[in-house]
Amino acid sequence: MNEKNDILIVGGGAIGLSIAIDLKLRGANVTVLSRDFGASAGNAAAGMLAPQAEAIAPGPMLDLCLKSRSLYPDWIDKLEDLTGSQTGYWPCGILAPVYPETLETTQNQANSANSANSAAPDTPAYWLDRATIHQYQQGLGDDIVGGYWYPEDGQVDNRALSRTLRIAAQELGVELRDGIVVEAFQQRQGRVVSLRTNAGDLSAAHYILATGAWSNQLLPIPVYPKKGQMFSVRVPVPQSPFEDETNQANYGHRLPLLPLNELPLQRVLYGPGTYIVPRRDGRIIIGATSENVGFTAGNTANEMQQLLARATRLYPPLGDYPIQEFWWGFRPGTPDELPILGPSHCENLTLATGHYRNGILLAPVTAALIGDWVINQKADPLLAHFHWQRFVTAAQPVSPNPIPVTKIYPTVSDQSADSFNHNSPAEVSNSSDVNSMINLPATAVSAKPANSKLLEALDPEPLVIAGRKFRSRLFTGTGKYRNIKEMQDSIAASQCQIVTVAVRRVQTNAAGHEGLAEAIDWNQIWMLPNTAGCQTADEAIRVARLGREMAKLLGQEDNNFIKLEVIPDSKYLLPDPIGTLQAAEQLVKEGFAVLPYINADPLLAKRLEEVGCATVMPLGSPIGSGQGIKTAANIEIIIDTVKVPVVVDAGIGVPSEAAMAMEMGADAVLINSAIAMARNPAAMGRAMALAVEAGRLAYCAGRIPVQAIASASSPLTGTITS
Repeated sequence: MNEKNDILIVGGGAIGLSIAIDLKLRGANVTVLSRDFGASAGNAAAGMLAPQAEAIAPGPMLDLCLKSRSLYPDWIDKLEDLTGSQTGYWPCGILAPVYPETLETTQNQANSANSANSAAPDTPAYWLDRATIHQYQQGLGDDIVGGYWYPEDGQVDNRALSRTLRIAAQELGVELRDGIVVEAFQQRQGRVVSLRTNAGDLSAAHYILATGAWSNQLLPIPVYPKKGQMFSVRVPVPQSPFEDETNQANYGHRLPLLPLNELPLQRVLYGPGTYIVPRRDGRIIIGATSENVGFTAGNTANEMQQLLARATRLYPPLGDYPIQEFWWGFRPGTPDELPILGPSHCENLTLATGHYRNGILLAPVTAALIGDWVINQKADPLLAHFHWQRFVTAAQPVSPNPIPVTKIYPTVSDQSADSFNHNSPAEVSNSSDVNSMINLPATAVSAKPANSKLLEALDPEPLVIAGRKFRSRLFTGTGKYRNIKEMQDSIAASQCQIVTVAVRRVQTNAAGHEGLAEAIDWNQIWMLPNTAGCQTADEAIRVARLGREMAKLLGQEDNNFIKLEVIPDSKYLLPDPIGTLQAAEQLVKEGFAVLPYINADPLLAKRLEEVGCATVMPLGSPIGSGQGIKTAANIEIIIDTVKVPVVVDAGIGVPSEAAMAMEMGADAVLINSAIAMARNPAAMGRAMALAVEAGRLAYCAGRIPVQAIASASSPLTGTITS
């Protein structure tokens, strides 16, 4: 195992992958180990998001489920934006029809839930009488006498979600290792020291158990398999949209979505002993049995016959629909049917298992709670109710934080972006632990120079980008440095306030970017995420969205800046003007402050200003070439014609060229390679800062007119003559 991996997650289902994505977005190096990514319980589920329809008793479990359901819309948007993949999320509401023999029981449960939730009117449920429910959903069984309508429950296509989670993890740089069988946690003195696996011993700083129904094969916790059998039918159509039965059964391709008015069943039905879940592509999922038969595989005739009978009683038209697939899976059950979440008996092992029939529903909240715990040791009060010790010390109150867990990363300050301080030096820990190795050194901050008052008097107008003010007009980068220390020292010496960061390289820990997110104090430096490495507009848009999330996770909640790069040219690294404009238009619509990197094209610069970009960033010469400003004439036209700030980006090699850009009237310059690749990067960073200040002051001061003849600097009157 690469020792740079901080966290090993055992289990590649929806829970394990969701946690991996959350931790990766927080800057951790994560590896997920799975025996078989296709065998998780999530692939055998129906994807219902039904905390109310399932009549979960009022208490911590219902609170947990409602919290997770509330997270779903934003969570799904982020996953789909990142991957370009669809999850089938559909907040369609759930109907819970009632038979005469279950009417009293169902109404008692609903009244109890409504009483407990009286302080939470934002989770409504409505009783529909016989006439109303049959009108609302045609085709219901004749003996349905009414039912409850839960408008905020819904569904997600669990198989599509599982695929999307894997794609998202791969996009972010999570290492996914399939075919890995974990045989044991090797423990010593209250810590896990390694995993014994079929691929050898693997080690990390922290471990997370998310193996679902198989969890008690590794630890003595009461998690056991609850088998569920299911099947699906499909809505008959005159000409089937499905290519062939094999692909159709495997769902290996995206099925066409049918218009809602062509779906005879448009709402999830949650009835006694069964549920029926319609998909937008015409599939209808019917489930599910709940059997204590261990890991006995296969569908059985008796169980499937009973399930079909219950489903056709609830919705008789199913009896005429062609059957599509049968399958089964193993849910991770616990004695109280509640999950096991949070710290374990080992200080560097966290548990996330036992979700029973709510794994898909609880994926986003589990990821958030486990992420807060592992990274920040922040224990949400809810975790106390799901601690493993409840099964061995049930008579004793369980602390939500009974065992200290080794801290892997320094916590990003909770200081709001409104109080973002461009000028004050950072407070740095002098401790000798791992945090002191990561924190920014005392010199690596953005502080005002000693003569700042004089400079402000001479140049009273700060640089303003998207409403945010900056005193420094030098942007620097984080790439190409020989090590993190040189990068930190150079940023400090340059006294810059904006540092651009390649989103993909940080998230994948590319060479030279390991630990970069933690190496800079983002309370002092404004992050400018960039879409480096993107060759198309679509790629750049997805990475920009990820960059905004990265900035939020590092404490800059209102940072919507993005340096837009769309570069398909691998030799000269010239930006694609068409792709850049397309991406800029979309990102502006999504609320980004877009800083596009472009060729020195005045017409393109004007068009980007018109679509709402916060700046334009014309190149002086190709990236990293050190050729200086070869496009001066065009840059001068851009400066003259656009009203947004002009930042000269790429090609500057020496301070005189930085000064030249500023003397031309540029509002700022971005310099990376010339500083990072210098013999002494910190010295070059300081030199570039002085050059930018000199060029800006020269521009503000106004140069003398250029003349064809000499003009004496000394007066000609009063001279001594012979």
